Amino acid sequence: MAMNQIYVETEEEIPELVERLRRYHGEDTMLVLPMRSRIGQSRFNFQLLRNYAARLGKRVTVVCDDPAVQKMASETGFPVFGAVSPDGRGIPSEVEAPPPARRWWQGRQASAKTHIGIGAPTKLITKTATELRPGRFLLYVTAVVLILVGLFAAAVFMPSASVTLVAQAQPFSQKDVEIQAQPGKAPIKVRSVSVSRSSSQGFKVTGSIVVPLAPSTGQVVYTNNFSAPRPGDLNYGSPGILIRYGQRLMNTNQVEFAQTSKDTIVPWKGTATANVIATTPGSVSNVGSNTITSIEGSQFDQRLSVNNPAATGGGTDPSNTPQMSEADFDSARAQLEQSIHQSIAQDLAAQVQNGEKLSESIVFGAPQYTTDHQPNDKVPSFTATMTVTAEGDFYTDADVVNAYKNYLSTRIPNNMQLLTESPIQVSYRLLSAAKGGFLVFVGTASAYVAPKLDEQKIRASIVGRPVTQARFYLQTLPIRSVSIKEQPLALPLMPLLDRRIELHYVVESNAPSAESAAQGAASPSPSASPSP
Repeated sequence: MAMNQIYVETEEEIPELVERLRRYHGEDTMLVLPMRSRIGQSRFNFQLLRNYAARLGKRVTVVCDDPAVQKMASETGFPVFGAVSPDGRGIPSEVEAPPPARRWWQGRQASAKTHIGIGAPTKLITKTATELRPGRFLLYVTAVVLILVGLFAAAVFMPSASVTLVAQAQPFSQKDVEIQAQPGKAPIKVRSVSVSRSSSQGFKVTGSIVVPLAPSTGQVVYTNNFSAPRPGDLNYGSPGILIRYGQRLMNTNQVEFAQTSKDTIVPWKGTATANVIATTPGSVSNVGSNTITSIEGSQFDQRLSVNNPAATGGGTDPSNTPQMSEADFDSARAQLEQSIHQSIAQDLAAQVQNGEKLSESIVFGAPQYTTDHQPNDKVPSFTATMTVTAEGDFYTDADVVNAYKNYLSTRIPNNMQLLTESPIQVSYRLLSAAKGGFLVFVGTASAYVAPKLDEQKIRASIVGRPVTQARFYLQTLPIRSVSIKEQPLALPLMPLLDRRIELHYVVESNAPSAESAAQGAASPSPSASPSP
């Protein structure tokens, strides 16, 4: 199949050819290389050409008459032709004919012809080489001197190159990371200490019983001993004697009571019950049974009587009696618990060893709380006793920081590395604490990273290469800029010895220093070296 051709100039470099491939709209093309093309001088050029052709989605065929160029292109993976036909198709190179087979008799004849006897000299050679050919000897000496001078000059004035690669640092962090700790286990070792404290204290009650001035109350029974009226009597047809509401009754000690029940009818030859209340409040209105016997203003004789079967009660004088309340009980408990917690915290703080920190969350057990009186008891004061057992957990701040640093280090991408001049910053807090020394921390670790470069591979890829090709390759690395300086002269080729190439890797970073990071301010730094 015929393909469009791209004719490459002798001095054309890989970047220029890649740009021409990018502008070419087809997918299949032929690159026609002249005999002394710069691109055909290096297998590295064909490797770069293959990588860029794959990125651009181009299928490239190489056409060149030079067998060495054809071999390098073919080994790199390109289809190869020796020439282009008039219709645009590739023409393969002619294969050299193998040498003709030699017959057995031809070999014997050839050997017979070549084995010619040489006679021994009849005269010894006594002249030196200088006497025989003085010009050739002088030529040899001059060549040796020039070689020595050249080697000396190459050793003294051999060109060297200084390559500076500048990269940009990038922030890298791990946020809200939870790390657990427990006694005697890495990465954070915990030391647990148990403390028990008891305390007793007296408290005054704040509750009270207020007794107001009140009259006594009770019940009386009216007894009607009259017979029912007969026809023609004045009260014939009446059901009984009517006792009005508020009827006054008198005690034997002249304590007056009033009927509080509504109008009450005492039936003939019957009884009726009514409620009464003392008209004078106070404890003196509490009278005994069978003492309320008089009906004030009664027009009846003893056949209508009154009596109280039970004593009256509820008459009180005003008073204020202290009483223990539920609030007093709970308040004493809270005060004792707070006091004991503070005492335990001070005791645990005094047990901190060098380099340790006490967990902010002390694990307190349920308090044992007792009182000598209970709520609703009428007492002016009471005594409360409480016992509390608690556990304090000690850990080392350096262990926590190192745990977060190690966590961050293990999660850095393989193609990146930490910056040594920007330390890992760690901030954390205690999330929870459980009995037995089980702590959970939550925190954030952050640092700056830079691309990781293989210096040995970089030197091997640019040694002896044209400077333009070396720069083109270096710009494919994950860096921001490249600078190449040659000494003592700027040559078109990189040094032929990799030890004459000096690499400088510089990382430009805004990473804060240790002091400014602690204050939360970021100070820009011109450069930072990556960690090994």
